[in-house]
Amino acid sequence: MTTTAAERPPAATIARDSAVVGAGAGASRILGFVRDVLIAALLGAGPAADALLVALRVPNLLRRVVGEGAVNGAFTPVYARVAAETGHESARRFAGESIVALSLAVAVAFAFAELLAPWIVLALAGGFGNDPERLNLSVHLLRWTLALVPATVLSALLAALLAAEGRLRWAALAPAAINGILVVTLFGLAQSPVSGAQATFAVAAAVSLAGAVQLAFVSIPLLRGSARPILSWPTRSPALRQAIALAVPGLATAASAQFSILAAMYLASDQPAALAHLHYADRLFQLPLGFVAAGAGVVLLNEVVRLGRAGHTDAVGPLMDQAILLALLLALPAAAGLAVLSLPISSVLFERGAFSGADAAAVAAAIAGLSLGLPAAAIARVLAQPFLAVERSRPPLLGALAALAATILVGLALRAPYGVAGLGAAVSVGAWVDALVLAWALRTADWWRPGARFARHCTAVAFAAGAMAAVVVLARAAAGPWLDIAAPIWTRGVALAAMCGGGALVYAAILLACGARNWRKPQA
Repeated sequence: MTTTAAERPPAATIARDSAVVGAGAGASRILGFVRDVLIAALLGAGPAADALLVALRVPNLLRRVVGEGAVNGAFTPVYARVAAETGHESARRFAGESIVALSLAVAVAFAFAELLAPWIVLALAGGFGNDPERLNLSVHLLRWTLALVPATVLSALLAALLAAEGRLRWAALAPAAINGILVVTLFGLAQSPVSGAQATFAVAAAVSLAGAVQLAFVSIPLLRGSARPILSWPTRSPALRQAIALAVPGLATAASAQFSILAAMYLASDQPAALAHLHYADRLFQLPLGFVAAGAGVVLLNEVVRLGRAGHTDAVGPLMDQAILLALLLALPAAAGLAVLSLPISSVLFERGAFSGADAAAVAAAIAGLSLGLPAAAIARVLAQPFLAVERSRPPLLGALAALAATILVGLALRAPYGVAGLGAAVSVGAWVDALVLAWALRTADWWRPGARFARHCTAVAFAAGAMAAVVVLARAAAGPWLDIAAPIWTRGVALAAMCGGGALVYAAILLACGARNWRKPQA
Protein backbone atom coordinates (compact mmCIF):
# COMPACT_ATOMS: atom_id res chain seq x y z
CA MET A 1 0.00 0.00 0.00
CA THR A 2 1.25 3.46 -0.84
CA THR A 3 0.24 6.85 0.40
CA THR A 4 -0.47 10.13 -1.26
CA ALA A 5 1.27 13.32 -0.31
CA ALA A 6 -1.84 14.49 1.45
CA GLU A 7 -1.95 11.37 3.61
CA ARG A 8 1.65 11.57 4.70
CA PRO A 9 2.36 13.17 8.03
CA PRO A 10 3.50 16.80 7.63
CA ALA A 11 7.19 17.48 8.11
CA ALA A 12 6.24 19.73 11.00
CA THR A 13 5.00 16.74 13.01
CA ILE A 14 8.40 15.26 13.68
CA ALA A 15 9.87 18.73 14.27
CA ARG A 16 7.13 19.61 16.79
CA ASP A 17 7.30 16.34 18.70
CA SER A 18 11.10 16.38 18.60
CA ALA A 19 10.97 19.87 20.09
CA VAL A 20 8.87 18.59 23.01
CA VAL A 21 11.13 15.61 23.68
CA GLY A 22 14.28 17.61 22.96
CA ALA A 23 13.19 20.34 25.38
CA GLY A 24 12.81 17.76 28.14
CA ALA A 25 16.16 16.18 27.31
CA GLY A 26 17.72 19.62 27.05
CA ALA A 27 16.37 20.65 30.45
CA SER A 28 17.85 17.50 31.96
CA ARG A 29 21.21 18.05 30.20
CA ILE A 30 21.37 21.72 31.19
CA LEU A 31 20.63 20.89 34.82
CA GLY A 32 23.20 18.10 34.59
CA PHE A 33 25.68 20.59 33.22
CA VAL A 34 24.96 23.00 36.08
CA ARG A 35 25.47 20.03 38.40
CA ASP A 36 28.92 19.38 36.94
CA VAL A 37 29.90 23.05 37.13
CA LEU A 38 29.03 22.97 40.83
CA ILE A 39 30.96 19.71 41.34
CA ALA A 40 33.98 21.23 39.59
CA ALA A 41 33.87 24.29 41.84
CA LEU A 42 33.37 22.16 44.97
CA LEU A 43 35.87 19.35 44.29
CA GLY A 44 38.06 20.56 41.41
CA ALA A 45 39.77 17.79 39.44
CA GLY A 46 41.38 15.91 42.31
CA PRO A 47 41.00 12.40 43.80
CA ALA A 48 37.57 13.07 45.37
CA ALA A 49 36.18 14.35 42.06
CA ASP A 50 37.63 11.38 40.17
CA ALA A 51 36.09 8.93 42.65
CA LEU A 52 32.66 10.57 42.51
CA LEU A 53 32.61 10.86 38.72
CA VAL A 54 33.47 7.18 38.31
CA ALA A 55 30.73 6.26 40.79
CA LEU A 56 28.24 8.37 38.85
CA ARG A 57 29.32 6.86 35.53
CA VAL A 58 27.17 3.71 35.73
CA PRO A 59 23.86 5.41 36.68
CA ASN A 60 24.56 8.29 34.29
CA LEU A 61 25.32 5.85 31.48
CA LEU A 62 22.03 4.05 32.01
CA ARG A 63 20.12 7.32 32.32
CA ARG A 64 21.48 8.55 29.01
CA VAL A 65 20.98 5.23 27.25
CA VAL A 66 17.39 4.65 28.37
CA GLY A 67 16.58 8.34 27.95
CA GLU A 68 17.78 8.24 24.34
CA GLY A 69 15.48 5.45 23.24
CA ALA A 70 17.04 2.12 24.25
CA VAL A 71 13.90 0.96 26.05
CA ASN A 72 11.71 2.52 23.38
CA GLY A 73 13.53 0.51 20.73
CA ALA A 74 12.68 -2.78 22.46
CA PHE A 75 9.20 -1.95 23.78
CA THR A 76 7.45 0.39 21.35
CA PRO A 77 7.46 -1.73 18.15
CA VAL A 78 6.22 -4.82 20.02
CA TYR A 79 3.60 -2.84 21.96
CA ALA A 80 2.30 -1.30 18.73
CA ARG A 81 2.12 -4.70 17.04
CA VAL A 82 0.26 -6.30 19.97
CA ALA A 83 -2.22 -3.41 20.09
CA ALA A 84 -2.84 -3.62 16.33
CA GLU A 85 -3.18 -7.40 16.17
CA THR A 86 -4.95 -8.36 19.41
CA GLY A 87 -6.35 -5.14 20.85
CA HIS A 88 -5.60 -2.52 23.49
CA GLU A 89 -6.40 -4.83 26.41
CA SER A 90 -3.74 -7.33 25.28
CA ALA A 91 -1.27 -4.47 24.89
CA ARG A 92 -1.95 -3.37 28.49
CA ARG A 93 -1.37 -6.95 29.65
CA PHE A 94 1.90 -7.10 27.69
CA ALA A 95 2.96 -3.82 29.33
CA GLY A 96 2.21 -5.24 32.78
CA GLU A 97 4.20 -8.41 32.09
CA SER A 98 7.09 -6.29 30.84
CA ILE A 99 7.09 -4.17 34.00
CA VAL A 100 7.13 -7.21 36.30
CA ALA A 101 9.81 -8.98 34.23
CA LEU A 102 12.00 -5.87 34.15
CA SER A 103 11.55 -5.32 37.90
CA LEU A 104 12.78 -8.84 38.62
CA ALA A 105 15.71 -8.46 36.23
CA VAL A 106 16.91 -5.13 37.62
CA ALA A 107 16.55 -6.37 41.21
CA VAL A 108 18.89 -9.28 40.47
CA ALA A 109 21.28 -7.02 38.53
CA PHE A 110 21.31 -4.49 41.38
CA ALA A 111 22.20 -7.17 43.94
CA PHE A 112 25.07 -8.48 41.82
CA ALA A 113 26.33 -4.96 41.09
CA GLU A 114 26.49 -4.16 44.80
CA LEU A 115 28.59 -7.27 45.38
CA LEU A 116 30.82 -6.61 42.38
CA ALA A 117 31.29 -2.87 43.00
CA PRO A 118 35.13 -3.06 43.36
CA TRP A 119 35.48 -4.86 40.05
CA ILE A 120 33.05 -2.46 38.35
CA VAL A 121 35.18 0.49 39.45
CA LEU A 122 38.33 -1.19 38.16
CA ALA A 123 36.60 -1.97 34.87
CA LEU A 124 35.71 1.72 34.50
CA ALA A 125 39.00 3.12 35.79
CA GLY A 126 41.79 0.56 35.69
CA GLY A 127 44.28 3.16 36.89
CA PHE A 128 42.56 3.21 40.30
CA GLY A 129 44.18 -0.16 41.03
CA ASN A 130 47.37 1.74 41.84
CA ASP A 131 45.57 4.26 44.06
CA PRO A 132 43.81 2.56 47.02
CA GLU A 133 42.39 5.85 48.31
CA ARG A 134 40.53 6.65 45.09
CA LEU A 135 39.49 3.01 44.65
CA ASN A 136 37.98 2.62 48.13
CA LEU A 137 36.15 5.94 48.00
CA SER A 138 34.77 5.22 44.55
CA VAL A 139 33.54 1.74 45.60
CA HIS A 140 31.63 3.14 48.58
CA LEU A 141 30.12 5.91 46.45
CA LEU A 142 29.15 3.48 43.70
CA ARG A 143 27.19 1.34 46.16
CA TRP A 144 25.14 4.41 47.05
CA THR A 145 24.57 5.61 43.50
CA LEU A 146 23.61 2.16 42.18
CA ALA A 147 20.23 2.62 43.87
CA LEU A 148 19.41 4.96 40.99
CA VAL A 149 19.70 2.16 38.42
CA PRO A 150 16.48 0.19 39.14
CA ALA A 151 14.44 3.39 39.38
CA THR A 152 15.91 4.73 36.13
CA VAL A 153 15.26 1.58 34.12
CA LEU A 154 11.68 1.18 35.37
CA SER A 155 11.02 4.88 34.77
CA ALA A 156 12.23 4.46 31.19
CA LEU A 157 9.77 1.62 30.55
CA LEU A 158 6.86 3.60 31.98
CA ALA A 159 7.93 6.64 29.95
CA ALA A 160 8.04 4.48 26.80
CA LEU A 161 4.46 3.40 27.49
CA LEU A 162 3.40 7.04 27.90
CA ALA A 163 5.17 7.96 24.65
CA ALA A 164 3.55 5.04 22.80
CA GLU A 165 0.18 6.49 23.83
CA GLY A 166 1.20 9.94 22.55
CA ARG A 167 1.71 11.47 26.01
CA LEU A 168 5.18 12.82 25.28
CA ARG A 169 5.26 15.66 27.78
CA TRP A 170 5.41 13.59 30.96
CA ALA A 171 7.89 11.17 29.45
CA ALA A 172 10.11 14.03 28.26
CA LEU A 173 10.24 16.00 31.50
CA ALA A 174 10.82 13.12 33.94
CA PRO A 175 14.65 12.87 33.59
CA ALA A 176 15.10 16.50 34.62
CA ALA A 177 13.86 15.64 38.12
CA ILE A 178 17.10 13.82 39.02
CA ASN A 179 19.46 16.60 38.05
CA GLY A 180 17.18 19.19 39.64
CA ILE A 181 17.53 17.47 43.02
CA LEU A 182 21.31 17.18 42.61
CA VAL A 183 21.64 20.87 41.74
CA VAL A 184 19.74 21.83 44.90
CA THR A 185 21.96 19.49 46.95
CA LEU A 186 25.16 20.95 45.52
CA PHE A 187 23.99 24.52 46.12
CA GLY A 188 23.43 23.54 49.74
CA LEU A 189 26.86 21.93 50.01
CA ALA A 190 28.49 25.04 48.54
CA GLN A 191 27.07 27.07 51.43
CA SER A 192 28.17 24.56 54.08
CA PRO A 193 31.59 23.68 55.56
CA VAL A 194 31.33 20.14 54.15
CA SER A 195 33.95 19.32 51.49
CA GLY A 196 36.02 16.50 50.02
CA ALA A 197 34.89 12.95 50.71
CA GLN A 198 32.01 14.06 52.96
CA ALA A 199 30.56 16.14 50.13
CA THR A 200 30.78 13.22 47.72
CA PHE A 201 28.70 11.02 50.05
CA ALA A 202 26.03 13.73 50.30
CA VAL A 203 25.82 13.84 46.50
CA ALA A 204 25.60 10.04 46.30
CA ALA A 205 22.73 9.99 48.80
CA ALA A 206 20.89 12.66 46.79
CA VAL A 207 21.26 10.50 43.67
CA SER A 208 19.38 7.66 45.36
CA LEU A 209 16.56 9.99 46.40
CA ALA A 210 16.32 11.48 42.92
CA GLY A 211 15.66 8.08 41.36
CA ALA A 212 12.58 7.56 43.53
CA VAL A 213 11.29 11.02 42.56
CA GLN A 214 11.69 10.28 38.84
CA LEU A 215 9.84 6.96 39.16
CA ALA A 216 6.94 8.67 40.93
CA PHE A 217 6.92 11.38 38.24
CA VAL A 218 6.07 8.91 35.46
CA SER A 219 3.98 6.50 37.54
CA ILE A 220 1.29 8.97 38.61
CA PRO A 221 0.10 10.06 35.10
CA LEU A 222 0.22 6.46 33.88
CA LEU A 223 -2.06 5.25 36.66
CA ARG A 224 -4.61 7.91 35.73
CA GLY A 225 -4.77 7.14 31.99
CA SER A 226 -6.39 4.53 29.79
CA ALA A 227 -3.01 2.89 29.14
CA ARG A 228 -2.69 1.74 32.76
CA PRO A 229 -0.82 -1.60 32.56
CA ILE A 230 -2.36 -4.81 33.86
CA LEU A 231 0.33 -6.22 36.14
CA SER A 232 0.76 -9.99 35.95
CA TRP A 233 3.48 -12.60 36.33
CA PRO A 234 5.49 -12.73 33.09
CA THR A 235 4.85 -15.67 30.78
CA ARG A 236 6.91 -16.89 27.84
CA SER A 237 4.68 -15.06 25.39
CA PRO A 238 6.01 -14.34 21.87
CA ALA A 239 5.65 -10.59 22.47
CA LEU A 240 7.71 -10.62 25.66
CA ARG A 241 10.37 -12.85 24.09
CA GLN A 242 10.64 -10.49 21.12
CA ALA A 243 10.96 -7.44 23.39
CA ILE A 244 13.77 -9.18 25.30
CA ALA A 245 15.46 -10.12 22.03
CA LEU A 246 15.42 -6.47 20.96
CA ALA A 247 16.55 -5.11 24.32
CA VAL A 248 20.26 -5.98 24.17
CA PRO A 249 20.99 -4.61 20.67
CA GLY A 250 18.74 -1.64 21.44
CA LEU A 251 20.82 -0.87 24.51
CA ALA A 252 24.04 -1.32 22.54
CA THR A 253 22.79 1.01 19.81
CA ALA A 254 21.74 3.78 22.17
CA ALA A 255 24.90 3.35 24.22
CA SER A 256 27.41 3.28 21.37
CA ALA A 257 28.69 6.79 22.08
CA GLN A 258 28.59 6.09 25.82
CA PHE A 259 30.63 2.91 25.42
CA SER A 260 33.17 4.85 23.39
CA ILE A 261 33.59 7.53 26.04
CA LEU A 262 33.83 4.80 28.69
CA ALA A 263 36.65 3.20 26.70
CA ALA A 264 38.40 6.57 26.42
CA MET A 265 38.04 7.14 30.16
CA TYR A 266 39.48 3.72 30.90
CA LEU A 267 42.51 4.59 28.78
CA ALA A 268 42.81 7.91 30.63
CA SER A 269 42.42 6.53 34.16
CA ASP A 270 46.17 6.11 34.74
CA GLN A 271 46.81 9.82 34.11
CA PRO A 272 46.26 12.30 36.98
CA ALA A 273 42.94 14.20 36.64
CA ALA A 274 42.49 13.04 33.01
CA LEU A 275 39.30 11.20 33.96
CA ALA A 276 37.73 14.38 35.29
CA HIS A 277 38.89 16.38 32.25
CA LEU A 278 37.26 13.91 29.85
CA HIS A 279 34.10 13.82 31.94
CA TYR A 280 33.57 17.58 31.83
CA ALA A 281 34.32 17.66 28.09
CA ASP A 282 31.84 14.86 27.54
CA ARG A 283 29.14 16.84 29.34
CA LEU A 284 29.50 19.61 26.75
CA PHE A 285 29.52 17.05 23.94
CA GLN A 286 26.34 15.42 25.26
CA LEU A 287 24.41 18.67 25.66
CA PRO A 288 23.47 19.19 21.97
CA LEU A 289 23.51 15.45 21.30
CA GLY A 290 20.81 14.94 23.91
CA PHE A 291 18.28 16.92 21.87
CA VAL A 292 18.90 14.83 18.76
CA ALA A 293 19.19 11.47 20.50
CA ALA A 294 16.02 11.83 22.55
CA GLY A 295 14.04 13.04 19.54
CA ALA A 296 15.28 10.18 17.38
CA GLY A 297 14.82 7.53 20.05
CA VAL A 298 11.27 8.54 20.95
CA VAL A 299 9.64 10.62 18.21
CA LEU A 300 11.24 9.21 15.06
CA LEU A 301 10.96 5.61 16.25
CA ASN A 302 7.26 5.99 17.04
CA GLU A 303 6.63 7.68 13.68
CA VAL A 304 8.43 4.97 11.68
CA VAL A 305 6.51 2.28 13.58
CA ARG A 306 3.24 4.08 12.82
CA LEU A 307 4.03 4.40 9.12
CA GLY A 308 5.03 0.75 8.90
CA ARG A 309 1.83 -0.44 10.58
CA ALA A 310 -0.25 1.76 8.26
CA GLY A 311 1.53 0.41 5.17
CA HIS A 312 3.04 3.80 4.28
CA THR A 313 6.57 2.46 3.88
CA ASP A 314 7.31 4.80 0.98
CA ALA A 315 7.06 7.72 3.40
CA VAL A 316 9.96 6.46 5.53
CA GLY A 317 12.66 7.72 3.13
CA PRO A 318 11.45 11.36 3.10
CA LEU A 319 10.98 11.15 6.87
CA MET A 320 14.61 10.04 7.26
CA ASP A 321 15.77 12.96 5.08
CA GLN A 322 13.85 15.34 7.32
CA ALA A 323 15.15 13.78 10.56
CA ILE A 324 18.80 13.75 9.44
CA LEU A 325 18.55 17.34 8.26
CA LEU A 326 17.06 18.38 11.61
CA ALA A 327 19.91 16.57 13.38
CA LEU A 328 22.54 18.32 11.27
CA LEU A 329 20.88 21.71 11.70
CA LEU A 330 21.72 21.43 15.39
CA ALA A 331 24.83 19.25 15.43
CA LEU A 332 26.97 21.03 12.81
CA PRO A 333 26.86 24.53 14.34
CA ALA A 334 27.23 23.04 17.82
CA ALA A 335 30.33 21.12 16.72
CA ALA A 336 31.80 24.20 15.04
CA GLY A 337 31.12 26.35 18.09
CA LEU A 338 32.65 23.83 20.50
CA ALA A 339 35.74 23.51 18.29
CA VAL A 340 36.53 27.23 18.00
CA LEU A 341 35.38 28.27 21.49
CA SER A 342 36.59 25.26 23.47
CA LEU A 343 38.97 27.22 25.72
CA PRO A 344 36.66 30.20 26.46
CA ILE A 345 33.78 27.81 27.18
CA SER A 346 35.87 25.64 29.49
CA SER A 347 37.37 28.63 31.28
CA VAL A 348 34.11 30.52 31.80
CA LEU A 349 32.14 27.48 32.92
CA PHE A 350 34.67 25.63 35.06
CA GLU A 351 37.69 27.77 36.01
CA ARG A 352 36.89 28.72 39.58
CA GLY A 353 37.37 27.37 43.07
CA ALA A 354 39.45 24.19 43.00
CA PHE A 355 39.42 24.04 39.18
CA SER A 356 42.64 25.58 37.79
CA GLY A 357 43.57 27.16 34.48
CA ALA A 358 45.55 24.05 33.55
CA ASP A 359 42.43 21.96 34.16
CA ALA A 360 40.40 24.29 31.92
CA ALA A 361 42.99 23.98 29.13
CA ALA A 362 42.91 20.17 29.36
CA VAL A 363 39.11 20.13 29.19
CA ALA A 364 39.27 22.45 26.16
CA ALA A 365 41.64 20.06 24.37
CA ALA A 366 39.27 17.16 25.00
CA ILE A 367 36.30 19.24 23.80
CA ALA A 368 38.08 20.02 20.55
CA GLY A 369 38.69 16.33 19.92
CA LEU A 370 35.12 15.31 20.76
CA SER A 371 33.56 18.05 18.62
CA LEU A 372 34.83 16.36 15.45
CA GLY A 373 32.44 13.46 16.02
CA LEU A 374 29.32 15.34 17.12
CA PRO A 375 27.64 15.40 13.67
CA ALA A 376 28.34 11.69 13.17
CA ALA A 377 26.96 10.79 16.60
CA ALA A 378 23.77 12.73 15.84
CA ILE A 379 23.34 11.10 12.42
CA ALA A 380 23.94 7.62 13.86
CA ARG A 381 21.07 8.10 16.33
CA VAL A 382 18.72 8.80 13.42
CA LEU A 383 20.01 6.06 11.12
CA ALA A 384 19.48 3.34 13.73
CA GLN A 385 15.74 3.95 14.19
CA PRO A 386 14.32 2.21 11.05
CA PHE A 387 16.08 -1.03 12.04
CA LEU A 388 14.67 -0.89 15.56
CA ALA A 389 11.20 -0.05 14.24
CA VAL A 390 11.05 -3.26 12.18
CA GLU A 391 12.61 -5.31 15.00
CA ARG A 392 15.85 -5.87 13.06
CA SER A 393 18.66 -5.35 15.51
CA ARG A 394 21.81 -6.70 13.87
CA PRO A 395 22.99 -3.60 11.91
CA PRO A 396 22.79 -1.22 14.91
CA LEU A 397 24.62 -3.76 17.06
CA LEU A 398 27.38 -4.17 14.45
CA GLY A 399 27.71 -0.39 14.20
CA ALA A 400 28.07 -0.03 17.97
CA LEU A 401 30.71 -2.77 18.15
CA ALA A 402 32.66 -1.32 15.21
CA ALA A 403 32.59 2.11 16.86
CA LEU A 404 33.90 0.71 20.14
CA ALA A 405 36.72 -1.17 18.39
CA ALA A 406 37.73 1.94 16.43
CA THR A 407 37.73 4.07 19.58
CA ILE A 408 40.00 1.66 21.44
CA LEU A 409 42.46 1.25 18.57
CA VAL A 410 42.72 4.98 17.81
CA GLY A 411 42.79 5.82 21.51
CA LEU A 412 45.74 3.51 22.10
CA ALA A 413 47.59 5.18 19.22
CA LEU A 414 46.83 8.78 20.23
CA ARG A 415 46.86 8.58 24.03
CA ALA A 416 50.60 9.06 24.53
CA PRO A 417 51.32 11.84 22.00
CA TYR A 418 48.10 13.87 22.41
CA GLY A 419 46.66 13.03 25.84
CA VAL A 420 42.97 13.77 26.41
CA ALA A 421 42.72 15.55 23.04
CA GLY A 422 43.74 12.32 21.31
CA LEU A 423 41.23 10.32 23.35
CA GLY A 424 38.48 12.77 22.39
CA ALA A 425 39.45 12.39 18.74
CA ALA A 426 39.32 8.60 19.15
CA VAL A 427 35.70 8.85 20.32
CA SER A 428 34.97 10.97 17.24
CA VAL A 429 36.48 8.35 14.92
CA GLY A 430 34.26 5.74 16.56
CA ALA A 431 31.18 7.90 15.98
CA TRP A 432 31.97 8.24 12.27
CA VAL A 433 32.50 4.49 11.95
CA ASP A 434 29.10 3.87 13.57
CA ALA A 435 27.36 6.32 11.23
CA LEU A 436 29.03 4.87 8.12
CA VAL A 437 28.11 1.28 9.06
CA LEU A 438 24.46 2.25 9.58
CA ALA A 439 24.30 4.31 6.38
CA TRP A 440 25.74 1.42 4.39
CA ALA A 441 23.23 -1.00 5.94
CA LEU A 442 20.29 1.29 5.13
CA ARG A 443 21.52 1.74 1.57
CA THR A 444 21.98 -2.02 1.15
CA ALA A 445 18.44 -2.64 2.43
CA ASP A 446 17.15 0.01 -0.01
CA TRP A 447 15.38 1.83 2.84
CA TRP A 448 17.01 5.20 2.31
CA ARG A 449 18.37 6.76 -0.86
CA PRO A 450 19.26 10.41 -0.32
CA GLY A 451 18.77 12.50 -3.42
CA ALA A 452 20.24 15.69 -4.83
CA ARG A 453 17.78 17.91 -2.94
CA PHE A 454 18.81 16.42 0.39
CA ALA A 455 22.50 16.81 -0.53
CA ARG A 456 21.97 20.50 -1.41
CA HIS A 457 20.32 21.16 1.93
CA CYS A 458 23.11 19.41 3.85
CA THR A 459 25.73 21.37 1.91
CA ALA A 460 23.97 24.62 2.79
CA VAL A 461 23.95 23.68 6.48
CA ALA A 462 27.66 22.82 6.38
CA PHE A 463 28.46 26.10 4.60
CA ALA A 464 26.45 28.11 7.14
CA ALA A 465 28.16 26.37 10.06
CA GLY A 466 31.60 26.96 8.53
CA ALA A 467 30.88 30.65 7.92
CA MET A 468 29.59 30.97 11.47
CA ALA A 469 32.81 29.42 12.80
CA ALA A 470 34.93 31.87 10.79
CA VAL A 471 33.01 34.84 12.18
CA VAL A 472 33.30 33.52 15.73
CA VAL A 473 37.08 33.06 15.36
CA LEU A 474 37.40 36.72 14.34
CA ALA A 475 35.14 37.79 17.21
CA ARG A 476 37.18 35.74 19.67
CA ALA A 477 40.38 37.47 18.58
CA ALA A 478 38.74 40.88 19.01
CA ALA A 479 37.30 39.95 22.42
CA GLY A 480 40.63 38.78 23.86
CA PRO A 481 40.80 41.29 26.77
CA TRP A 482 37.22 40.52 27.83
CA LEU A 483 37.93 36.77 27.88
CA ASP A 484 41.15 37.04 29.89
CA ILE A 485 41.08 35.15 33.19
CA ALA A 486 41.90 38.40 34.99
CA ALA A 487 38.60 39.91 33.83
CA PRO A 488 35.54 39.57 36.10
CA ILE A 489 33.52 36.41 35.56
CA TRP A 490 30.46 38.36 34.45
CA THR A 491 32.53 40.14 31.78
CA ARG A 492 33.84 36.86 30.43
CA GLY A 493 30.38 35.33 30.55
CA VAL A 494 28.80 38.21 28.65
CA ALA A 495 31.57 38.11 26.02
CA LEU A 496 31.12 34.37 25.53
CA ALA A 497 27.33 34.69 25.34
CA ALA A 498 27.67 37.51 22.81
CA MET A 499 29.91 35.40 20.57
CA CYS A 500 27.54 32.44 20.78
CA GLY A 501 24.50 34.60 20.11
CA GLY A 502 26.20 36.47 17.27
CA GLY A 503 27.32 33.21 15.71
CA ALA A 504 23.78 31.84 15.92
CA LEU A 505 22.44 34.94 14.15
CA VAL A 506 25.04 34.60 11.37
CA TYR A 507 24.16 30.91 11.00
CA ALA A 508 20.43 31.60 10.82
CA ALA A 509 20.89 34.47 8.34
CA ILE A 510 22.95 32.33 5.96
CA LEU A 511 20.42 29.49 6.14
CA LEU A 512 17.58 31.87 5.33
CA ALA A 513 19.59 33.26 2.43
CA CYS A 514 19.98 29.66 1.19
CA GLY A 515 16.21 29.23 1.19
CA ALA A 516 15.83 27.18 4.38
CA ARG A 517 12.34 28.62 4.88
CA ASN A 518 11.12 26.51 1.95
CA TRP A 519 12.92 23.25 2.79
CA ARG A 520 9.82 21.66 4.30
CA LYS A 521 7.79 22.13 1.15
CA PRO A 522 7.42 18.93 -0.90
CA GLN A 523 9.49 18.73 -4.04
CA ALA A 524 7.53 19.51 -7.18
